[in-house]
Amino acid sequence: MHVEIIDPTLEPVPADWEVFRKQEGLIAAWQAEALTAVAWCAARPVYLGIVREGSQVVGLFSGAVTGLPQVRGRYAEPGALPWVGWFDCRLLVGFTNGFAFAAELGPADRSEAVAAFEKALRRRLGRRCLGVLYRQITADLLPTVGRRFRPRVTTAPNTLLPNRWSDMAGYFADLPRDRRRRLRRVHDEASERTRVMAGVDDIDPVQASVLAQATVRKHGRLAPPLPARYFRALSGEEGVRYFGHLDQELLLSFDLTFDDGRRLVTTVNGSLEVRDGGRRDLYFDLYLREIGYMIAHGREGCEFGKGMAELKQRFGCELVPQSTVIAAW
Repeated sequence: MHVEIIDPTLEPVPADWEVFRKQEGLIAAWQAEALTAVAWCAARPVYLGIVREGSQVVGLFSGAVTGLPQVRGRYAEPGALPWVGWFDCRLLVGFTNGFAFAAELGPADRSEAVAAFEKALRRRLGRRCLGVLYRQITADLLPTVGRRFRPRVTTAPNTLLPNRWSDMAGYFADLPRDRRRRLRRVHDEASERTRVMAGVDDIDPVQASVLAQATVRKHGRLAPPLPARYFRALSGEEGVRYFGHLDQELLLSFDLTFDDGRRLVTTVNGSLEVRDGGRRDLYFDLYLREIGYMIAHGREGCEFGKGMAELKQRFGCELVPQSTVIAAW
Protein backbone atom coordinates (compact mmCIF):
# COMPACT_ATOMS: atom_id res chain seq x y z
CA MET A 1 0.00 0.00 0.00
CA HIS A 2 1.13 3.55 -0.63
CA VAL A 3 -0.23 6.77 0.87
CA GLU A 4 -0.45 10.30 -0.49
CA ILE A 5 -0.44 13.07 2.13
CA ILE A 6 -2.19 16.26 1.01
CA ASP A 7 -2.25 19.81 2.34
CA PRO A 8 -5.56 20.98 0.84
CA THR A 9 -4.54 24.65 1.12
CA LEU A 10 -1.60 24.01 -1.22
CA GLU A 11 -2.50 20.91 -3.24
CA PRO A 12 -5.68 19.78 -4.98
CA VAL A 13 -7.42 16.81 -3.42
CA PRO A 14 -7.24 13.96 -5.98
CA ALA A 15 -10.48 13.26 -7.83
CA ASP A 16 -10.58 9.64 -6.67
CA TRP A 17 -11.13 10.88 -3.09
CA GLU A 18 -14.70 11.82 -4.05
CA VAL A 19 -15.17 8.68 -6.13
CA PHE A 20 -14.25 6.57 -3.10
CA ARG A 21 -16.38 8.64 -0.70
CA LYS A 22 -19.50 8.16 -2.79
CA GLN A 23 -18.74 4.54 -3.57
CA GLU A 24 -18.40 3.70 0.13
CA GLY A 25 -21.38 5.81 1.21
CA LEU A 26 -19.38 8.05 3.57
CA ILE A 27 -21.26 10.99 5.03
CA ALA A 28 -20.85 14.32 3.23
CA ALA A 29 -18.61 15.61 6.04
CA TRP A 30 -15.89 13.72 4.13
CA GLN A 31 -16.53 15.74 0.96
CA ALA A 32 -13.24 17.08 -0.45
CA GLU A 33 -14.52 20.59 -1.13
CA ALA A 34 -15.98 20.90 2.37
CA LEU A 35 -12.75 19.69 4.01
CA THR A 36 -10.76 22.14 1.90
CA ALA A 37 -13.02 24.98 3.06
CA VAL A 38 -12.37 24.00 6.68
CA ALA A 39 -8.62 23.77 6.07
CA TRP A 40 -8.48 27.35 4.79
CA CYS A 41 -10.15 28.62 7.97
CA ALA A 42 -8.58 26.26 10.52
CA ALA A 43 -6.51 27.26 13.54
CA ARG A 44 -4.20 24.28 12.92
CA PRO A 45 -2.66 23.04 9.65
CA VAL A 46 -4.86 20.37 8.08
CA TYR A 47 -3.62 17.29 6.24
CA LEU A 48 -5.52 14.56 4.43
CA GLY A 49 -4.30 11.08 3.57
CA ILE A 50 -5.42 8.85 0.71
CA VAL A 51 -4.41 5.18 0.81
CA ARG A 52 -4.11 3.21 -2.41
CA GLU A 53 -3.47 -0.41 -3.22
CA GLY A 54 -2.21 -0.28 -6.76
CA SER A 55 -4.43 2.32 -8.40
CA GLN A 56 -7.41 1.57 -6.15
CA VAL A 57 -8.29 3.82 -3.20
CA VAL A 58 -8.84 1.73 -0.07
CA GLY A 59 -8.78 4.33 2.72
CA LEU A 60 -8.97 7.98 3.72
CA PHE A 61 -7.52 9.89 6.67
CA SER A 62 -8.25 13.37 8.02
CA GLY A 63 -6.85 15.57 10.77
CA ALA A 64 -4.79 18.57 11.84
CA VAL A 65 -1.40 19.14 13.47
CA THR A 66 -1.81 20.39 17.03
CA GLY A 67 0.97 22.20 18.84
CA LEU A 68 1.62 24.57 21.69
CA PRO A 69 -1.06 27.16 22.52
CA GLN A 70 -1.14 29.97 19.99
CA VAL A 71 -2.83 33.32 19.47
CA ARG A 72 -6.53 32.69 19.97
CA GLY A 73 -8.71 32.92 16.90
CA ARG A 74 -5.76 32.95 14.50
CA TYR A 75 -5.77 31.10 11.18
CA ALA A 76 -3.05 28.56 10.40
CA GLU A 77 -0.77 29.73 7.62
CA PRO A 78 -0.76 27.40 4.58
CA GLY A 79 2.18 25.03 4.80
CA ALA A 80 3.26 26.21 8.27
CA LEU A 81 3.83 23.67 11.05
CA PRO A 82 4.17 24.26 14.79
CA TRP A 83 7.65 23.77 16.22
CA VAL A 84 6.48 20.51 17.73
CA GLY A 85 3.11 18.78 17.87
CA TRP A 86 0.92 15.77 17.18
CA PHE A 87 -1.31 14.82 14.28
CA ASP A 88 -4.85 14.95 15.65
CA CYS A 89 -6.61 12.28 13.56
CA ARG A 90 -10.34 13.01 13.44
CA LEU A 91 -12.98 14.17 11.01
CA LEU A 92 -12.58 17.95 11.00
CA VAL A 93 -16.23 18.78 11.75
CA GLY A 94 -18.25 16.62 14.11
CA PHE A 95 -17.55 13.78 16.51
CA THR A 96 -16.29 11.07 14.15
CA ASN A 97 -12.92 9.34 13.95
CA GLY A 98 -10.58 10.48 11.21
CA PHE A 99 -10.27 7.42 9.00
CA ALA A 100 -12.45 5.34 6.69
CA PHE A 101 -11.73 2.17 4.74
CA ALA A 102 -13.19 0.23 1.84
CA ALA A 103 -15.88 -2.14 3.11
CA GLU A 104 -14.09 -5.20 1.72
CA LEU A 105 -10.82 -4.39 3.51
CA GLY A 106 -10.25 -6.96 6.27
CA PRO A 107 -8.76 -6.32 9.74
CA ALA A 108 -5.18 -7.17 8.73
CA ASP A 109 -5.36 -4.95 5.66
CA ARG A 110 -6.80 -2.09 7.71
CA SER A 111 -3.91 -2.34 10.14
CA GLU A 112 -1.54 -2.33 7.17
CA ALA A 113 -3.23 0.81 5.83
CA VAL A 114 -2.80 2.51 9.22
CA ALA A 115 0.89 1.60 9.30
CA ALA A 116 1.37 2.90 5.75
CA PHE A 117 -0.39 6.15 6.66
CA GLU A 118 1.79 6.69 9.73
CA LYS A 119 4.95 6.07 7.71
CA ALA A 120 3.89 8.54 5.00
CA LEU A 121 2.84 11.14 7.56
CA ARG A 122 6.13 10.86 9.41
CA ARG A 123 8.00 11.31 6.13
CA ARG A 124 5.90 14.38 5.19
CA LEU A 125 5.86 16.18 8.55
CA GLY A 126 9.30 15.23 9.81
CA ARG A 127 10.60 15.27 13.37
CA ARG A 128 8.34 18.12 14.44
CA CYS A 129 5.45 15.67 14.56
CA LEU A 130 5.70 13.38 17.59
CA GLY A 131 3.05 10.91 16.44
CA VAL A 132 -0.68 10.48 15.92
CA LEU A 133 -3.57 11.00 18.34
CA TYR A 134 -6.41 8.82 17.09
CA ARG A 135 -9.54 10.54 18.41
CA GLN A 136 -13.14 9.36 18.85
CA ILE A 137 -12.15 5.68 18.99
CA THR A 138 -14.91 3.25 19.97
CA ALA A 139 -14.35 -0.33 21.13
CA ASP A 140 -14.85 -1.80 17.66
CA LEU A 141 -12.10 0.44 16.23
CA LEU A 142 -9.44 -0.34 18.84
CA PRO A 143 -8.00 -3.34 16.93
CA THR A 144 -7.43 -1.09 13.91
CA VAL A 145 -5.25 1.56 15.58
CA GLY A 146 -4.36 0.00 18.93
CA ARG A 147 -0.98 -1.64 19.35
CA ARG A 148 1.11 -2.90 22.20
CA PHE A 149 2.62 0.00 24.15
CA ARG A 150 0.13 2.50 22.70
CA PRO A 151 -1.58 4.26 25.61
CA ARG A 152 -5.34 4.69 25.50
CA VAL A 153 -6.99 7.63 27.25
CA THR A 154 -10.72 7.60 28.00
CA THR A 155 -12.45 10.73 26.70
CA ALA A 156 -15.96 12.16 26.83
CA PRO A 157 -18.52 9.71 25.44
CA ASN A 158 -20.59 10.14 22.32
CA THR A 159 -24.37 10.00 22.74
CA LEU A 160 -26.71 7.80 20.73
CA LEU A 161 -30.49 7.58 20.71
CA PRO A 162 -31.55 4.14 19.41
CA ASN A 163 -34.83 4.18 17.49
CA ARG A 164 -37.47 2.22 19.41
CA TRP A 165 -40.65 3.94 18.18
CA SER A 166 -43.07 4.01 15.28
CA ASP A 167 -44.14 7.63 15.77
CA MET A 168 -43.51 10.71 17.92
CA ALA A 169 -46.53 9.95 20.07
CA GLY A 170 -44.79 6.76 21.16
CA TYR A 171 -41.57 8.65 21.85
CA PHE A 172 -43.34 11.25 24.01
CA ALA A 173 -45.26 8.51 25.83
CA ASP A 174 -41.97 6.95 27.00
CA LEU A 175 -40.80 10.17 28.68
CA PRO A 176 -41.49 10.96 32.35
CA ARG A 177 -44.71 12.96 32.68
CA ASP A 178 -43.21 16.35 33.60
CA ARG A 179 -40.55 16.15 30.91
CA ARG A 180 -43.15 15.02 28.38
CA ARG A 181 -45.34 18.06 29.12
CA ARG A 182 -42.45 20.49 28.87
CA LEU A 183 -41.07 19.09 25.63
CA ARG A 184 -44.51 18.94 24.02
CA ARG A 185 -44.95 22.60 24.90
CA VAL A 186 -41.55 23.48 23.42
CA HIS A 187 -42.42 21.50 20.27
CA ASP A 188 -45.83 23.14 19.85
CA GLU A 189 -44.58 26.68 20.51
CA ALA A 190 -41.78 26.31 17.97
CA SER A 191 -44.33 25.22 15.36
CA GLU A 192 -46.60 28.16 16.14
CA ARG A 193 -44.00 30.94 16.42
CA THR A 194 -41.38 30.02 13.82
CA ARG A 195 -41.02 28.53 10.37
CA VAL A 196 -39.54 25.09 10.95
CA MET A 197 -36.91 23.44 8.74
CA ALA A 198 -36.99 19.67 9.15
CA GLY A 199 -34.52 17.70 7.09
CA VAL A 200 -33.90 20.15 4.22
CA ASP A 201 -30.68 19.96 2.18
CA ASP A 202 -29.84 23.68 1.97
CA ILE A 203 -29.43 26.71 4.22
CA ASP A 204 -28.33 30.33 3.99
CA PRO A 205 -24.54 29.77 4.26
CA VAL A 206 -23.69 33.22 5.60
CA GLN A 207 -26.31 33.14 8.35
CA ALA A 208 -25.30 29.60 9.29
CA SER A 209 -21.64 30.60 9.58
CA VAL A 210 -22.50 33.60 11.77
CA LEU A 211 -24.73 31.57 14.12
CA ALA A 212 -22.19 28.74 14.42
CA GLN A 213 -19.47 31.22 15.37
CA ALA A 214 -21.74 33.00 17.86
CA THR A 215 -22.40 29.67 19.58
CA VAL A 216 -18.66 28.92 19.82
CA ARG A 217 -18.04 32.35 21.37
CA LYS A 218 -20.93 31.88 23.78
CA HIS A 219 -19.02 28.97 25.31
CA GLY A 220 -15.97 31.16 25.82
CA ARG A 221 -13.86 29.87 22.93
CA LEU A 222 -12.26 32.03 20.27
CA ALA A 223 -11.55 30.16 17.06
CA PRO A 224 -11.68 30.94 13.35
CA PRO A 225 -15.28 30.66 12.15
CA LEU A 226 -16.54 27.77 10.08
CA PRO A 227 -16.78 29.59 6.74
CA ALA A 228 -19.87 30.13 4.63
CA ARG A 229 -17.97 28.27 1.92
CA TYR A 230 -18.29 25.08 3.99
CA PHE A 231 -22.08 25.24 4.06
CA ARG A 232 -22.14 26.27 0.40
CA ALA A 233 -20.09 23.20 -0.54
CA LEU A 234 -22.60 20.91 1.19
CA SER A 235 -25.67 22.51 -0.39
CA GLY A 236 -27.78 19.83 -2.06
CA GLU A 237 -25.27 17.08 -1.27
CA GLU A 238 -26.79 13.65 -0.75
CA GLY A 239 -27.45 12.94 2.92
CA VAL A 240 -27.11 16.55 4.11
CA ARG A 241 -30.01 17.41 6.40
CA TYR A 242 -30.58 20.75 8.11
CA PHE A 243 -32.98 21.27 10.97
CA GLY A 244 -33.78 24.76 12.14
CA HIS A 245 -36.13 27.64 12.77
CA LEU A 246 -36.70 30.90 10.91
CA ASP A 247 -38.52 34.17 11.52
CA GLN A 248 -39.44 34.99 7.93
CA GLU A 249 -35.95 34.82 6.33
CA LEU A 250 -33.96 35.32 9.55
CA LEU A 251 -32.26 32.13 10.73
CA LEU A 252 -32.92 31.68 14.46
CA SER A 253 -31.32 28.28 15.00
CA PHE A 254 -29.98 25.35 13.03
CA ASP A 255 -28.29 21.98 13.29
CA LEU A 256 -26.34 20.38 10.44
CA THR A 257 -26.80 16.61 10.35
CA PHE A 258 -25.80 13.84 7.98
CA ASP A 259 -28.05 10.93 7.05
CA ASP A 260 -26.09 7.89 5.86
CA GLY A 261 -29.22 5.79 5.38
CA ARG A 262 -28.65 4.03 8.68
CA ARG A 263 -28.17 6.75 11.26
CA LEU A 264 -28.60 10.48 11.57
CA VAL A 265 -25.36 12.15 12.74
CA THR A 266 -25.47 15.65 14.24
CA THR A 267 -22.54 18.06 13.90
CA VAL A 268 -22.56 21.86 13.81
CA ASN A 269 -25.28 23.94 15.43
CA GLY A 270 -25.97 27.58 16.12
CA SER A 271 -28.66 29.79 17.59
CA LEU A 272 -29.47 33.47 17.86
CA GLU A 273 -29.45 34.91 21.37
CA VAL A 274 -32.84 35.99 22.74
CA ARG A 275 -31.54 39.55 23.21
CA ASP A 276 -30.76 39.61 19.47
CA GLY A 277 -34.18 38.39 18.40
CA GLY A 278 -33.87 34.66 19.05
CA ARG A 279 -36.37 32.38 20.82
CA ARG A 280 -36.02 30.35 23.98
CA ASP A 281 -35.72 26.56 23.95
CA LEU A 282 -35.24 26.16 20.19
CA TYR A 283 -32.18 24.03 20.92
CA PHE A 284 -34.44 21.44 22.57
CA ASP A 285 -36.85 21.53 19.66
CA LEU A 286 -33.98 20.80 17.26
CA TYR A 287 -33.50 17.51 19.10
CA LEU A 288 -37.19 16.73 18.80
CA ARG A 289 -37.24 17.49 15.07
CA GLU A 290 -34.26 15.21 14.53
CA ILE A 291 -35.89 12.46 16.56
CA GLY A 292 -39.04 12.88 14.49
CA TYR A 293 -37.02 12.56 11.28
CA MET A 294 -35.23 9.47 12.60
CA ILE A 295 -38.55 7.79 13.39
CA ALA A 296 -40.34 8.84 10.19
CA HIS A 297 -37.47 7.62 7.99
CA GLY A 298 -36.85 4.40 9.88
CA ARG A 299 -33.26 5.12 10.85
CA GLU A 300 -31.61 2.91 13.47
CA GLY A 301 -30.64 5.83 15.65
CA CYS A 302 -29.36 9.37 15.95
CA GLU A 303 -25.89 10.35 17.17
CA PHE A 304 -26.10 13.57 19.20
CA GLY A 305 -22.36 13.97 19.74
CA LYS A 306 -20.22 14.82 22.74
CA GLY A 307 -20.96 17.25 25.54
CA MET A 308 -24.01 17.81 27.75
CA ALA A 309 -24.37 14.06 28.19
CA GLU A 310 -26.75 14.39 31.14
CA LEU A 311 -29.09 16.64 29.16
CA LYS A 312 -29.07 14.29 26.17
CA GLN A 313 -29.80 11.32 28.42
CA ARG A 314 -33.03 13.08 29.39
CA PHE A 315 -34.06 12.70 25.74
CA GLY A 316 -33.34 8.95 25.98
CA CYS A 317 -29.75 8.89 24.71
CA GLU A 318 -27.27 6.19 25.64
CA LEU A 319 -23.58 6.89 26.27
CA VAL A 320 -21.08 5.41 23.81
CA PRO A 321 -17.58 5.18 25.36
CA GLN A 322 -14.77 6.72 23.32
CA SER A 323 -11.05 7.06 23.80
CA THR A 324 -7.91 8.54 22.26
CA VAL A 325 -5.15 6.16 21.18
CA ILE A 326 -1.65 7.67 21.34
CA ALA A 327 0.68 6.44 18.61
CA ALA A 328 4.09 7.96 19.35
CA TRP A 329 6.85 7.55 16.78
